[in-house]
Amino acid sequence: MDKQSLSSISMKGAPACAGCHMLVARYAPQVVASTGTYHRECFEAWYVGRYGKRPSLLAAKGGHRHAFRVRESNEVREGGEVGERAA
Repeated sequence: MDKQSLSSISMKGAPACAGCHMLVARYAPQVVASTGTYHRECFEAWYVGRYGKRPSLLAAKGGHRHAFRVRESNEVREGGEVGERAA
């Protein structure tokens, strides 16, 4: 394995988390939702705050072992975007 310093690793093209707006590292646990890509921790924190329970996450398609997708249900589709507060 090549020895790379942290400054030589390119994050160009990495998506920003829709919850905290920080870059999502390639091998970090991440949730791919219809509204964008999120750190898993950011998505779970929002979901627990909104619905009072942990989300049902499924493995993402395409063999990416670090990515998860949201189990689509009426509750999630009607819930609004991550970051919105419940009224």
